[in-house]
Amino acid sequence: MNLQILSTSDSHTFWWGEETIAKDVAAPYGLFRAASVLSTMTKDAEKNGDFLIKIDNGDFIQGPLLGNYIAESAPDQATIFSELPKQIAYDVRTLGNHEFNFGIDYLKKIFEDDQTLLNANVLDKETGQPFIGQAYKIFEKKGKKVAVIGLTTKYVPNWEKPENIRGIEFVDPVQVAKELIEQLESRVDAIVIAYHGGFARDLTTDAILEPETGENQGNQLLKLSGLSALVTGHQHRQIAGVYNDVPVSQPGYRAEAVGQLTISFSDEENRKGQTLPAVANLVHTNNWPEDTKILAQYQTLKEELDGWIDQVLATSGTDLSIQSVPQARQKGHPFVDLINHIQLEATGADLSATALFNDEVAGFGHTITRRSILGNYPFPNTPVTIAMTGKQVQRALETNAAYFTLVDQQIAVNPSYHLSKKQDYNYDLWLGLDYRFDLTKPIGQRVTIEAIQQQPFDPDKTYRVVVNNYRATGAGNQVFKEGKVLSEGRQTISEMIENYFQNHDKIFSTKQKHFHIDY
Repeated sequence: MNLQILSTSDSHTFWWGEETIAKDVAAPYGLFRAASVLSTMTKDAEKNGDFLIKIDNGDFIQGPLLGNYIAESAPDQATIFSELPKQIAYDVRTLGNHEFNFGIDYLKKIFEDDQTLLNANVLDKETGQPFIGQAYKIFEKKGKKVAVIGLTTKYVPNWEKPENIRGIEFVDPVQVAKELIEQLESRVDAIVIAYHGGFARDLTTDAILEPETGENQGNQLLKLSGLSALVTGHQHRQIAGVYNDVPVSQPGYRAEAVGQLTISFSDEENRKGQTLPAVANLVHTNNWPEDTKILAQYQTLKEELDGWIDQVLATSGTDLSIQSVPQARQKGHPFVDLINHIQLEATGADLSATALFNDEVAGFGHTITRRSILGNYPFPNTPVTIAMTGKQVQRALETNAAYFTLVDQQIAVNPSYHLSKKQDYNYDLWLGLDYRFDLTKPIGQRVTIEAIQQQPFDPDKTYRVVVNNYRATGAGNQVFKEGKVLSEGRQTISEMIENYFQNHDKIFSTKQKHFHIDY
């Protein structure tokens, strides 16, 4: 008999297989496609008599369209985040870092009665017990027992608003896993970890891919004695392989793949007299149809969602579409200036910084809908205004300048931003100052600030800088963490953008000639 572990992770409410901004354009991903894969593979496993466990590995309730719609406009429908997993028949669910974006009360409303939720390391500070869910669960079939432990990256407090995680603590998942494995290994035949986190080191060479901050501790988990299989997520990478004799999967993003780990319980040997090896695989969902039964069941929800996100909020006489996101990062773009302008206007700050989160950001056409706003700004971030000296501003810009490198005398992205996963969202474009990057100079010596608010740059002067709450924690640019927080907005930046369009007849749309790269 084989043990099969199927997993999805980081679906981020991409349920339907269509593009975020381009409505009715098919996309090669979506949880309803993954549901078809899981259904077929479940039938195959049952036919073969396999021991099957299906896992969703977190970041299930937050997403640009459906996730925002439910949280902001239809919280009474949050039960769908419990209903769909039951229909897909997941045996296990874990908490992702984005599960905490909407606060503990919202989280408990969705997960409190969910018997499939495993959470071993996010604990109630008073009781020392899982604040929600259970640490592990033991499954049994044909006399074989399998324990599954659920873990979440301990790095959540470094990003999340304190009020959203009040009363809970994120304990080191490696230590928790070690203790639980020691308790469980004599009671079961296999131990599986479902960890919403990834890998800071290359799985083959052990080379460091990113700073070992504790965000991604999968490499350490792999070294634990007694571990049979490791399901990971969070980094949006596609990983399938056997390392240290342990099968490992990470099925990407937006349900673009289903992870499949197979372990033989049999004592039989193959023809060469060797023990049957573990197998790791990814089944991509792009060519799979959406599950028709589930699709029909959620048709009404889809119509309600489309009605909300396709509402026309404003029209613009200027086209702010982005034809090439990489070029916009290099040269600036009026769309980016607009977002920075909105942040400045809302907060009264001197300087603003924002990012183009991925290469799919489309900017704004002449018609502005909620779909286009949430497609361009998909996260429920809020503005934070920080006091920073001119020296700190320059150092923050030096971090941004390190995003670029030169290859054959042409501008390219520094490979360190793509090593473990694409992290283009950690590169900011600024408004309120005139600055230049000289890529012919060493990292840390590339930035020239020519003026701030049309005044000479003063390295000792204190400036008010507005960024989103994620960046304010130092995520992606540690310099911001050094500044003193002056104010924290309550409204999300996507709501600020929506209000701006509704309250302004003339859209700020002039590309500012304030940024240049020399090379």
